[in-house]
Amino acid sequence: MTMKTTRIFASLLITAILSFASTLTYAESPTYKSRADIPAEYKWNLQTLYKNETQWKQDVYKAKKLADRFAKKEEKLDSDKQILTLLEDYFELFRLMEKIFVYSRINLDVDISNTSAQGLSDEGQNMMIYVVERTAWFSNELQAIEKEKWEKLLESPKLKPYYTHLKDTYEDKVHSLPPEMEKMLIKTMPIVNAPSELFTMMSKDLVLPSFTVKDKVYEMSAPLYSVYMSSKDREVRKAAFETYYQTLGNYQDTFASMLANIVKANNFFATTRNYPSSLEAHLERNDIDPKVYTQLIDTVEEGLPLFHRYLKLKEKYVGIDGSMHMYDLSAPSPFTKEDKIPYEEAKEIVIKGLSPIGEAYLKTLSKGLSSNWVDVYNTPGKATGAYQIGSYDSHPFVLLNYQGLPSDVLTLAHEMGHAMHSYFSNQNQPYQDARYVTFTAEVSSTLQEHLLHKQLMDEATTKEEKIHALYQYLEDFRVTLFRQTQFAEFEKIIHEMGQNEETLHAEAIKGVYYDLNKKYYGKDMEVDKEIAMEWARVPHFFHSSFYTYQYATSFAASAALAEQLEEGGSEAQNKIVKELFSSGGSLPPIDILKRAGVDMSKKEPIEESLKRFEELVDEFEELLK
Repeated sequence: MTMKTTRIFASLLITAILSFASTLTYAESPTYKSRADIPAEYKWNLQTLYKNETQWKQDVYKAKKLADRFAKKEEKLDSDKQILTLLEDYFELFRLMEKIFVYSRINLDVDISNTSAQGLSDEGQNMMIYVVERTAWFSNELQAIEKEKWEKLLESPKLKPYYTHLKDTYEDKVHSLPPEMEKMLIKTMPIVNAPSELFTMMSKDLVLPSFTVKDKVYEMSAPLYSVYMSSKDREVRKAAFETYYQTLGNYQDTFASMLANIVKANNFFATTRNYPSSLEAHLERNDIDPKVYTQLIDTVEEGLPLFHRYLKLKEKYVGIDGSMHMYDLSAPSPFTKEDKIPYEEAKEIVIKGLSPIGEAYLKTLSKGLSSNWVDVYNTPGKATGAYQIGSYDSHPFVLLNYQGLPSDVLTLAHEMGHAMHSYFSNQNQPYQDARYVTFTAEVSSTLQEHLLHKQLMDEATTKEEKIHALYQYLEDFRVTLFRQTQFAEFEKIIHEMGQNEETLHAEAIKGVYYDLNKKYYGKDMEVDKEIAMEWARVPHFFHSSFYTYQYATSFAASAALAEQLEEGGSEAQNKIVKELFSSGGSLPPIDILKRAGVDMSKKEPIEESLKRFEELVDEFEELLK
């Protein structure tokens, strides 16, 4: 299985789950206690994919038959006509496999405790492995073609629609293994994925105890934790913080074992495929130079004194008495309204905020928000966080756990950015070029955030409203540019430790994480010892290694694109919709972003984002006087 095949396979398995730090006070738990209680317009309609499980199983059977048929075609490749026929069969099969997987995934995520859904999910993953095992020979045979002949084949008009796939496949030759070894590695995939699956089940089964503040009992759950952390009552924040992380600490060795084994697996595959490091292996999948990762960390580190300055202003603004603690980081603005934001109002805010992208974009966005693209509310057993997933033959599916917080409105905008990216790419690219990588995916989603913040700032009429809007925007810089870079540095360090054969036990991992918090938040922050366990609640570390840096790079890239939309009118609108949202994976991600208007191979966009942050901090400080 080449890196190109891995990218296709991984695109089905990895979804974007981003938890925004909230800036609202305490809100009550969700109204709905079961999915049956939720009105149909706020739930996915899985019948748009398959009318029933019987129809889904028929496609599973069909996919296996197509895979068997494809396996029987294994032979030496020597003509463009022969290769074209195989490419058509190959992508027909993967397109079907994608649809099958998406159904089994979203069917499970609405209720992870449903044993029937668990069974379908297992069946879907087994089918994917079955397909990959029987198609792996194709990449090996393509790579076996002599270079001179290969270059002539690439010039064939018949193969032009598949040029990107063919080029990537051949270039991955240096990292491919003999066919028998490839087959063996494919069979290890369920074992390799076990720590990730264990994390999902552990997170689901973890019982978080209630806590009491001022004689009031507060029930605790993962979704409610972020709500409590944005409470105006500092005692509630402190108690929730200590309750959550002390509970995670009771299982620190279990979580550490999961993470250590993920690191071992990543390093094993990197070494096996002749990569210098696990970091390089992961970035190669997205055609990203590793220097993009390291220059992000280095550039953001240069901006930490500015970040520390903001934290001191934040301490003053939110009314912290004494030193700021880690449980104060999501303290709300003093001007935050107590009322929750109804979902229908959130939709209107998002549509209005994204108007700079143009009418055609808004028309599709509005359609998606009113056509069951979004599964809105939290219920027992539902997957936590938020993501977007979809197949080429379906509309996008967005999962939320909406509770009416301002951060939930941002999350809706963020995930609909992914949905619009998928929709426009599917509409404008053939299947083989429609799958975009995460490096560009997070640009489309964070662009929505920038535009929403700009709308809130523009609409502020009083000094208090202006400060509040500024604070919300500065907080997005905190949780996206700085926090996600901190996560990226954490992953880099623990993988290097694993590569150097250092033991990744709980205390070692906690030590790395604690020290990074001290570095990123500065000497004036009281870095509570409990924060050393925070890594155990970050899904990306367990599900999608070396992912989080893309939130930070994309935040910087989308900041530049948001400025272009503000200044460029319809020309900028058309350019960004065409070159970013509609390009899929037809070009390497750095090239796609260059055509859209920003060069992420250089550190300048990060530096410009930090300059923008400084301007906002200056304005914030002036208004606080």
